[in-house]
Amino acid sequence: MTLFGCGLKLALLCLPYIILSLIIMIKYPEFFDMRFLDFPLFKVFGIIWLGLGLIFWIYSAVYFLKYFQPGTLITKGPFALCRNPIYSSIIVFIIPALAIIFHSGLTLSIALVLYIGFKISIHGETSVLRKIFGEEYDVYEKSVIELFPFPLYLFPRMRIKH
Repeated sequence: MTLFGCGLKLALLCLPYIILSLIIMIKYPEFFDMRFLDFPLFKVFGIIWLGLGLIFWIYSAVYFLKYFQPGTLITKGPFALCRNPIYSSIIVFIIPALAIIFHSGLTLSIALVLYIGFKISIHGETSVLRKIFGEEYDVYEKSVIELFPFPLYLFPRMRIKH
């Protein structure tokens, strides 16, 4: 496994849409504006969600950089909450929070496109991990959610069945 995993493939897959969306947002800021989110309570929620996402992203990235070693499966820290915490922090927290703060449907669509790109590109990484770690990865995969950081050990009935 490389340090970047499927990140480069995901970036190449989604970058054209992200660039196009940013151009549209700059040129036509009212395009796909979600005015119903233009209330102080939503802004507060968005800021809190963004803060959680940034904290989770920093924690995940630092943990990964500290413990990543080829031939070692990381299953502790943020990787005990979801199998892809760095992607999770961006797709589940940071981009949706920015969409809420700026009441931008186009920004929210970027999170959706990233999620679809993630689902397309993660299969290669998962195959490599299965090949390298075998049963260890199978057990990990069944006990930890792929993207949304939710500790399954709190609710054992929600275990993933393959």
